[in-house]
Amino acid sequence: MRTLRIIGALLVLLLVAATAAWLLRDDSAGQLDAGFGERDLSAPVECADLSRSDTLVPACGAWLGSTDRRVDTLDLSVQEQILGENLDMVRLYVVGPDATFFPENHHLLADDGRILVYSWKVSTDNSAGPVWRRVADGEFDDQLRRAANEIVASGHTVLFSLHHEPEDDSETLGGAYGTDADYRAMLRHAHSVMEPIGGEQLVWFVNYMGHSFGSFDQVEAMYPGDDILDWVSWNPYNWFGCNGNAPWKGFAEQARPFYSWVRENHPDMPLMIGETATNEHPDDPTAKAEWIRDMGWTLRSEMPQIRAVLWFQQSSNSGFCDRRWDSSAASAVAFGELAASEYFSPS
Repeated sequence: MRTLRIIGALLVLLLVAATAAWLLRDDSAGQLDAGFGERDLSAPVECADLSRSDTLVPACGAWLGSTDRRVDTLDLSVQEQILGENLDMVRLYVVGPDATFFPENHHLLADDGRILVYSWKVSTDNSAGPVWRRVADGEFDDQLRRAANEIVASGHTVLFSLHHEPEDDSETLGGAYGTDADYRAMLRHAHSVMEPIGGEQLVWFVNYMGHSFGSFDQVEAMYPGDDILDWVSWNPYNWFGCNGNAPWKGFAEQARPFYSWVRENHPDMPLMIGETATNEHPDDPTAKAEWIRDMGWTLRSEMPQIRAVLWFQQSSNSGFCDRRWDSSAASAVAFGELAASEYFSPS
């Protein structure tokens, strides 16, 4: 009889545990459906005074965008079909001295009201010497002028950068593109060549990796100067599942070190998240959706100097990990909430 009573008690405990798990699951689903809930994503009554209409800074809130990578259905048009609305910005990458600006598909993106965010690697061939030094010395001046003229001919104002994520391409970290001083000199020389042509149609930004690696001495050593920049950008990712045994980290944890550094050292600069993303968590189907929601809340409540954020749309079929914002129904809902919110829909 004692054995039967023990077995009965265990069955009751198992039934209670199963019921609690089902209720918790149901409650989580309800929270997911509720979206941001009490976390307000309307535009705040007062915004940081960063409004500079000639440099594409919104008067309040932050632009939301994504990459347009025409492989494996990562096109912006596919993303916008899923969202049911257009994004504010699109990140575009061009490589090589023969790269063209504003081909037909870029014209269509801009003509429909999106801000184009260009990143250009003038060359990836260091066989004739470090590229940054060669750009600074004037070897690519004809290409710089042609790029500026193509942008002017488009009639659109663009955000423009040279050689994004430069840190590990510097000789400081074993790269081959030149020294930190060469990087600064490249940007300043390119600005001197292109700005007289492009004028207000060229809005300049620098885009670092911005990993939370502790010291920012190298970043400062590569900083070209506030006088030629309109924005500062960096790329905080959650590397969980993409980089060895990297732990799961929230957006705020990854973005805060660089945000604090740039606010202290360049306090008047509008800031942009040039790329960001996360994987799904295999043990928690709601983790990515909550990561996206927390990103939106963090940008509004803790990092108001950030006035634009761009998702890096990437799938496992493109040779890396699956970082699509629509990698699950829950994540797509969370990103859609951002796109529909007042704070991420600035006028």
